[in-house]
Amino acid sequence: MDIERKKLSKQILEKISKEYTSKLVDNDYVVFIRENEGMRVELDFRIQYYNHITFEGVSIFSSKKLEREVSKLIVPELKDKYSNYLYFHTKRFYNTEYNFRFREIETESELEEFIAEFIKWLEYHEKEIFPKLLDIRFLAEYVGSVPFDKQLEIPVGGKFPVNLFKKLAILKWGNQTERYEEYKENTKIRIEKCAIEKPDRYNPAFKEGFESLISHLENEPNPFL
Repeated sequence: MDIERKKLSKQILEKISKEYTSKLVDNDYVVFIRENEGMRVELDFRIQYYNHITFEGVSIFSSKKLEREVSKLIVPELKDKYSNYLYFHTKRFYNTEYNFRFREIETESELEEFIAEFIKWLEYHEKEIFPKLLDIRFLAEYVGSVPFDKQLEIPVGGKFPVNLFKKLAILKWGNQTERYEEYKENTKIRIEKCAIEKPDRYNPAFKEGFESLISHLENEPNPFL
């Protein structure tokens, strides 16, 4: 069967909170959006090959206070590398044998099953996860849930090295001390290697921005206390 994006949008909107709206993006995507004064949530579905559907996860344009506080610490020369979102993978907090990734839908009942499984996923996150996203300690635990060598598993928006700067701020403010020290040392090493190995991509503001960030994090009050 062919999956029609407009029909999919209607079917899902009928079953989720009325706070959500939807939009069609490019030729493949259906995006569901919920926004309030604290955060913006985007849920992305992709339709490919007419009958393959992927739930690509949730982007949290999260705590507006968090983004505001982090943005203030990014030097002007690196502002273009900053993005105000965090990305949560579908399996990070919710374990299920149901495969949301690139699922072929052959019948209407299979599509209904997919939507039903998604609704269960969403209801869990609405109750257990989304309310915690304004808690810096929860965010720090999430960012610090992986060591530095696996840090790409936790996208937080932005390009190198600003994405690492955001993680450092979250870890510091959320009192993940050991992870903060680990990320600080490895971010410093990563910047130094970039200067040597990729001089065409290196910007002196990388080092200046890093030093300025660390000085602020370690000498100024925690805005979340």
